[in-house]
Amino acid sequence: MNKTSGKTSGALDQKEALIFILIVGFLLRVLITFFTWLPNMQMDSYEYYNQADTLLSGGYTNYFPNGYPLMIAIAKFFTSGDSEILLLWINVVFSTLIIWFIYDIGNRVYASPRIGLVAAAILAGFPAQLNYVRLLMTEVPTAFFLVGAYFFYYRKQYFWSGLFFALAIFVRTNVAPIPILLLAIQTIRNKRVPWRLLTGCLLPLLAICLYCHAKTGEFSVAGNNQINILYAVTAKGSYIDFSLNRKHPEINTSGKALRMYVDHMKADPLGFIGQKWANFWELWAFYPDSVHNTRGVASRLLLGIGHFFMVVFGIIGWWLHRRSLSSNLLMLPFVTVTLIHTALFAMSRYTYPVEPFMILLAASAVVSLTIDRNRARPVRS
Repeated sequence: MNKTSGKTSGALDQKEALIFILIVGFLLRVLITFFTWLPNMQMDSYEYYNQADTLLSGGYTNYFPNGYPLMIAIAKFFTSGDSEILLLWINVVFSTLIIWFIYDIGNRVYASPRIGLVAAAILAGFPAQLNYVRLLMTEVPTAFFLVGAYFFYYRKQYFWSGLFFALAIFVRTNVAPIPILLLAIQTIRNKRVPWRLLTGCLLPLLAICLYCHAKTGEFSVAGNNQINILYAVTAKGSYIDFSLNRKHPEINTSGKALRMYVDHMKADPLGFIGQKWANFWELWAFYPDSVHNTRGVASRLLLGIGHFFMVVFGIIGWWLHRRSLSSNLLMLPFVTVTLIHTALFAMSRYTYPVEPFMILLAASAVVSLTIDRNRARPVRS
């Protein structure tokens, strides 16, 4: 009787703690979004709005992935054009739900209930995660759909997991290798194709590609691959020559851009390595670049401390639980996004969808090495 009562009390305490964390996280997101002087729009935001207007007029712009422009178009349709407030509230709700997703994933991957709570608490007030909630950009929707895909995956709701992966790709294509790797790992491990996961992911993307083909003649989710490879030729950390396409109008296909990239690598291998290191440093630096004096010392230190915590403790957390496939899968977003943007070009915001996973891994290290000295053992995959 006492044991049962103790377990029930513990479950209630955990639930109450989670509710408190969610409320605090929600209020912090509301505060930074609606009660600060910080702007809501950046350069790419206006391009997303332009693509949204094209969608509303019945057209289709095959440049940026149209996932976020579609969200803008829907918001504009239901708000008579005044869409900013609705989209900002969607950011706040999405970002708050990510906290719950991470808590639930932590509970399912690790045997210790403390890990999910600690990860949720850190995520609720993590400065980088708060900062982008105020921006009408792809960061929050990408993180929401990507973390949501993992949330459903660990619940064995594979069709929903695949659907959320597809939506994440539709918002930002750089996450596409993550479900591909996950599908490959699960197929090899179980010796059968995970059809529900594959169907949930593939069908929406095929529909998008077919619609794009009908409107533009191109079968693709996004049409900016060529320009991204071209930018990568001279990109070095925070320096990206966005005028390179105008300087080289003859580079008008992805194949030509890739040849230019390879030729550059062969011509100056040491310089190429320096570029790639600078890109990595821009993504995960412990003391980031000032980005042409747009970052102050305080911002650089705060960002660097966050990176140090996620990278160092995240890798420690992965190592402590490396025998668990479920824990290893949490590293896929970090590895994928880091490799892609080290190879191409880097902006600090590209790590945003990866951060909840690294915070969870880092929380597993903190709990295992401090609160739970016996190490919280991962649940068997």
